[in-house]
Amino acid sequence: MLFRFALAVVLGLSACSDDGGNDAAGPDVGETDPGAVTELRQSASLTGEFAGKISIDGQGWPANTSAQKLTINFHMEALAGVRQFELLITPVPANAFEISSAVFAATQPFQELPANNGIQVEGEAMRMGGAIFGNNIDGNATLGTFTIRTSSNFNAFTNAQLVVSLLSIGPSSSQRDRYESETLQLGIDVGGG
Repeated sequence: MLFRFALAVVLGLSACSDDGGNDAAGPDVGETDPGAVTELRQSASLTGEFAGKISIDGQGWPANTSAQKLTINFHMEALAGVRQFELLITPVPANAFEISSAVFAATQPFQELPANNGIQVEGEAMRMGGAIFGNNIDGNATLGTFTIRTSSNFNAFTNAQLVVSLLSIGPSSSQRDRYESETLQLGIDVGGG
């Protein structure tokens, strides 16, 4: 909750656009269960106002042993007037990963917000975000890099996923496109022998 408050304060102060009192633009999908997403993909087309596509790439997956480092890079295409973003990643099952090892590093011009290693843990999910303290960004950009390790009980026969259960992106805290796991179906399958 502290992260959300800090995010709202920092992003609210950094937003210089006047949205005329309108609410957030773009899709607003209800809460979904990330565990219900059975087939994940590494890219998703977006139908909102502020971004056209999100994709992920990385290394270390599929994993086959404990304490294996996994890396995910988040790339965006067709950004339009973006100054901030928020991601929520849910590990399924949570005990397949060492959540305390998770780190998020935003890529310039984004700055990650103050949190423990750029991550705020909420139950079994990990929230991260970034903001630009300058001009809006258009075009293509990398949001940042997320790293995590598999847990001590992970082995080659473990079936696990890292699911992007939320992407929220836009020019201000009151103007955002919001996508949840059911719409995105974005993430990686880790292991599974």
